[in-house]
Amino acid sequence: MVAAGGVLYEAHRSFDLMHFSTQLQLSAFDLSTHKELRHVVVNVPRVHGSRAAEGFYLSPDGQTLVYAELHEPNLLLVLSAKDLSEVRRTDALPFTSSDSYRLFGGFDENGLLSFASIRGYNLRFVRMSPSSFQIASEVTGPKPNFYNGSIVWSPRSRTTWVQLRVPYGAWQEYHEDGSPTGAKLDFLFMHGGDNGATVLGAGRLLAFYGDFSAQGAVAVYNDGHTGELELKCVPDGYSSGDVPGYVGAICTTKPDREPEQGGDKILSSEFLLLKTDGPTIAWRHPMDSLTVADSDEMGGGVQMGNPFLYREGSKLLVVAPSNAAMLTVDEIDVPQ
Repeated sequence: MVAAGGVLYEAHRSFDLMHFSTQLQLSAFDLSTHKELRHVVVNVPRVHGSRAAEGFYLSPDGQTLVYAELHEPNLLLVLSAKDLSEVRRTDALPFTSSDSYRLFGGFDENGLLSFASIRGYNLRFVRMSPSSFQIASEVTGPKPNFYNGSIVWSPRSRTTWVQLRVPYGAWQEYHEDGSPTGAKLDFLFMHGGDNGATVLGAGRLLAFYGDFSAQGAVAVYNDGHTGELELKCVPDGYSSGDVPGYVGAICTTKPDREPEQGGDKILSSEFLLLKTDGPTIAWRHPMDSLTVADSDEMGGGVQMGNPFLYREGSKLLVVAPSNAAMLTVDEIDVPQ
């Protein structure tokens, strides 16, 4: 999901009973009424089984949407935000079989499409024109102490955070050319492992820690200052949408499993709306990791989706993925 100007855009593949997919479902919703404004179906390359989208972004001018799938069969789809019609597409993406990790970061500060990958122990950052699909720039920056493929990236600030080997759980920020910015999060959490991070912009990062044998924590690095918040659950980044000062997380006390998987179907997870300047918890709500059935038919396919955050004046909207005709939205009062 992505939103601007009070309109939310949503994209997902639909699957048939044999788990084949040839269609991308696109919808636009009015965030004030939660009702669907328009719906379009676009034919896409045929796939079978699980399929992950690597990003769905709106251009800075609000005129263009871009949807990407970065694994065979590749797809980069440019759409009109006005009526969701297809403008152009390509399957020629700036990756080879040597790229073990691929990211699509949407539009950079100049309106170019942003891609990143790992090739060997080097990070690659590529910019591509959305009108011609020609590569505009490519930067390769070796990263010392690179660890385990964990990267968080801000295409518009042209900075990336990488996880360090020593000390474990620490993160350091670099410019895309490989030179360090001087920003570093050294938080050492003794009760559990690293659980990923979310970049908040240049010089700012929120990292998650913990495992189910212990408790959890979040730590923030914000322009030279570090803050910590310990939790009685294991947090993981769980939201999309760029709302300055806020990030969503799913925080789980124990894995939630259906009875047929040996579980008791007791919900132990909460969605936490984290205010990043503490960090502190601004709002919490019972929620497990959302799965949305593609249809009511047996084996109709399941979509995964993160809640979407959107700021509207003094309200912060949390939009949950749903297959209903109307959006599922929680509104939280937040300071201006």
